Amino acid sequence: MKVLSLVNLTKKQRDKLESIANVDLSVVSPKQVTPQDLEGVEVLYDWSNTLKDAVLKSDTLNWIQVVRAGVDALPLPELDEKGVILTNGSGANAINIAEQTLAYMLMFVRRMNLTARHQDEKLWKHDDGYDEVYNKTVMIVGVGHIGTLIAKYAKALGMKTIGVRHSDKAAENIDEMIPMSELSSRIGEVHFVVNALPDTAETIGLFNQDLFKVMSKKAYYINIGRGKTTKMDDLVTALENGEIAGAGLDVTTPEPLPSDSPLWDMENVIITPHDAGMSVHYEERAFDIFKHNLKAYVENGEVYKNVVNYSRGY
Repeated sequence: MKVLSLVNLTKKQRDKLESIANVDLSVVSPKQVTPQDLEGVEVLYDWSNTLKDAVLKSDTLNWIQVVRAGVDALPLPELDEKGVILTNGSGANAINIAEQTLAYMLMFVRRMNLTARHQDEKLWKHDDGYDEVYNKTVMIVGVGHIGTLIAKYAKALGMKTIGVRHSDKAAENIDEMIPMSELSSRIGEVHFVVNALPDTAETIGLFNQDLFKVMSKKAYYINIGRGKTTKMDDLVTALENGEIAGAGLDVTTPEPLPSDSPLWDMENVIITPHDAGMSVHYEERAFDIFKHNLKAYVENGEVYKNVVNYSRGY
């Protein structure tokens, strides 16, 4: 069985994959890969747009495992029609994204978003409103691997957690799970709103003026999901009008955030350059997902971890 990896694997990683029976592994850089490299390949590890046409024409490719959690860059309808199995790296970055989400919350309550600006000006200055996350309520919109871990960390700090997703099925460390249909009616109860949503037809522009207006004026909006889920002009207006207390943004639309965006100059906004998903440990965790799936695929022709639902887009 031919396996093509676009990830630059270590020798140890190659050995682990090649030790699985019947695996014929090739490793090619995504910058150097050609359609010819895909000939006869049954399993593709990661994605390159260079291979798009070859993938859609292939009569051997059966499964694609991408490294990242997001799959919106792939031709999902066409892959679905071909019956190609698609799995992602969801969960590999859960630890670092959860930690960064806590960092936003802690910076806001401890006023460190202001302290950092004072340091640039060499000012020794105290600000009003020093607070704690203890006993605060966080609403996590999109409870998957990342949202579940954010809830675990939040509970460890004495916070209350409300989860929001299509199903109201309970999840560990979520005190209360509600369906998306109740988002607007409950969002005004919380101190932090964490957007961990993927980019789908249903989520684009979900966070808009209607939601910001019903949030508490003391609440902070944190987006570690996808930029397109937020109407940026509406967010700017909400911040300028004091409809929400502030925002922590790891993702925006467009990216990079234009230099003339008023968000850069707002003291109650923390902007990071879409780096919450970055960690020196990420690739190894993503590899472990692929190795687990590959072993299952070789043994029984199926994969079990992180199978993408084409109809939902994640």
